[in-house]
Amino acid sequence: MKMTCNICGNGKFVRMNARKAVRCSKCSSLERTRLMALFIQKFDLVNENSKILHIAPEKGLADYLYGIAKEGCCFADLFPANYPFAKGIQKLDLCQDLDAIPDHTYDLIIHSHVLEHLPCNYTYVLYHMHRILKESGRIICSIPVIHGFYDCCSSPELTDEQRKERFGQNDHIRKFGRDDLNMTLGKVYNLGEYDVTTIFSKEELLTYNIPENCWKYYTPGSVLCLSKTDYLLA
Repeated sequence: MKMTCNICGNGKFVRMNARKAVRCSKCSSLERTRLMALFIQKFDLVNENSKILHIAPEKGLADYLYGIAKEGCCFADLFPANYPFAKGIQKLDLCQDLDAIPDHTYDLIIHSHVLEHLPCNYTYVLYHMHRILKESGRIICSIPVIHGFYDCCSSPELTDEQRKERFGQNDHIRKFGRDDLNMTLGKVYNLGEYDVTTIFSKEELLTYNIPENCWKYYTPGSVLCLSKTDYLLA
């Protein structure tokens, strides 16, 4: 089966660390990025009038969204200089700045592998994302879930080696574990069982190089497409 990137149309994929042929050689999309785009395309979530908040934007997806929504895209990160490709990139501290954004501002909010870096209470961040989302809006996100139980420590005394051993990466301050996910993220969002083959055909997933290990069960590559009603703390 010929594989194609559904973000840029490229057909060549290269290695990403230990994972073979998963990164698009043109737009650098990964499995989770293409799955996020597939949700956007499947449910027709973006048009020329959309207001989008894309946090820590991935280049291929940011270019794709800007090509449709233009100035409706707000690209943002705590360190905007890291994203020179994102047009109009703004500084946004998720632990400090969300309060200032008005209710019901965005049609779509996107974040991928962000929550595990934040030194503040993640429920604060998710509350404000819910608040600034329009009634008909969606949040598309990838929150890595790994083995074991939830753990968090923001102490600067932890070494890089300790963080990597404890959280899986040396710049993470928390991990979400599969064994108690129902007691952490599952208390904020209506998650249920994870199986994207109930939404997309296996042929679609394989065509866009989203391998089988991303289809079922919560993993580091899982992608959530959440509506306003999926938020449980309103």
